[in-house]
Amino acid sequence: MLLTNRLFERQPPSREAKSIYIFCEGAKREYQYFKYFIEMDSRINVEVYKLYSHENNSPLGLFNIAKSCILSSDENQSSKYNFQENDEVWIIIDVDKDKEDSRKPQIKEIKAFCNQNKDWFILQSNPCFEVWLYYHLFDNRQNFEEDEKCSKWKSHLNEVIQGGFDSRRHPILIQNAIKNSESNFESNEDEPLKGSTEVFILGKSMLTILKEKIDKVLKEIGE
Repeated sequence: MLLTNRLFERQPPSREAKSIYIFCEGAKREYQYFKYFIEMDSRINVEVYKLYSHENNSPLGLFNIAKSCILSSDENQSSKYNFQENDEVWIIIDVDKDKEDSRKPQIKEIKAFCNQNKDWFILQSNPCFEVWLYYHLFDNRQNFEEDEKCSKWKSHLNEVIQGGFDSRRHPILIQNAIKNSESNFESNEDEPLKGSTEVFILGKSMLTILKEKIDKVLKEIGE
């Protein structure tokens, strides 16, 4: 049986705790998933920026929102978050190609910025975030009809997981997701190949804070 995060014993924040700021294209699925960890442990402050329908959720649109929330400047003196040394910013996007392939140059621009700023990262899932969710429960790559489409992945996830992926319970299996997605990861240098995701890199960073608690809970429930 998987426990919900509401049953975890929360601990006071540590002075050494870093903050992880996560910016996602999705307004619902990604937000619900990472919200699990926001509520799980006060030693880490995971900030997930939930995009609304009126906001530009293209890669550059998302990136510009992240910069406005994190970076202070003469033009932006009231950034939303108080970014400190060792904090991290993660941009989570889908490959999800459009007809004009307009996302590729945008992603290239974001990667160039992240390469020059050690605490900024960009991660992709091909074709969408559901690939990362899938690896919480399965260790093999998937091939199915039209598996290059996000809509098909959403349906497929509901078919292979009884009741669908439950963001109130399944994120506790993040260590499985890290192991399974990393072992199945392939890339052409520009982006993950179909059925691959880079989100395990973020998972490892989160686990530096959460591992002890996750291991304890999994042992108690016999998972």
